[in-house]
Amino acid sequence: MVPGERPKQGVILFQSRVDDGLWQIFSLDLASGARTRLTRSPADDVTPSASPDGAWIAFQSTRSGFAAVWRMHADGTGAERLTGAGIDCFDPCWGKGGSSIIYGSNRSGRENIFALELATRRERQLTDSFWRSILPSVSPDGTRIVFARGKLGWDIYRMNADGSQVRVLTTKGGNCRPDWSPDGKRIAYVSDVADGMGDVWTMDADGNNKMRVTHGDDSYDYNPAWSPDGRWIVYETTRGSKNNPWSLAIIPAMGGAPIILTPPGADDRMPDWAPEKDGR
Repeated sequence: MVPGERPKQGVILFQSRVDDGLWQIFSLDLASGARTRLTRSPADDVTPSASPDGAWIAFQSTRSGFAAVWRMHADGTGAERLTGAGIDCFDPCWGKGGSSIIYGSNRSGRENIFALELATRRERQLTDSFWRSILPSVSPDGTRIVFARGKLGWDIYRMNADGSQVRVLTTKGGNCRPDWSPDGKRIAYVSDVADGMGDVWTMDADGNNKMRVTHGDDSYDYNPAWSPDGRWIVYETTRGSKNNPWSLAIIPAMGGAPIILTPPGADDRMPDWAPEKDGR
């Protein structure tokens, strides 16, 4: 990584609080710096997730009066609700090839992870645990899912895409928000083991070789997402803010100096780095 280098192009999706106090979904074009509002609903629209081909955005919204999983075109048009009425569903991500949506829901009486096949609208429950299982991320080949489970403290777990062979990857608590790298070899996540506040870390897909990426001992660093080429990680941080609202930053995946993307205290959260629409 050349000192001072930064990505010259790409689109980052995120949620931001607008004038009326609602969360809405925006995009940030790295080449031009343009910030575009994608949703204008009378409710909170949060946790955007770009489809593998960049054509769609899955997100969580309360515009139907409850938390549900929705999707829309990448330009914000054509929004449709995907999950059923009256059942809280949250934190969607995309399954293999964009053919399914993986998400958390409390429909079983406890928070577990489910899959929705888009072609048939068939839903399957993937976890069935007494402990809360949330925040899924699917491997690039679609065969594995990492997620956070709250069992005597939050830790990162991995399972097969059908919910089988669950294994724990972190064991000390204070670990959450996993995100799989584009090559499937590393997992970014948040851990508070270093400073009690939260930093971005990465580890191998089997839980080995854990590495701290951000070192802001005076800030909270959360919700990492990889760039499509795997060289960068975007995340939200309180660095530079006196009142702890969030802004977006990027950092080399191997560590280094962070680059703040949005004004300190802008209240920009939950970033996802969209792929190029032509698949590059």
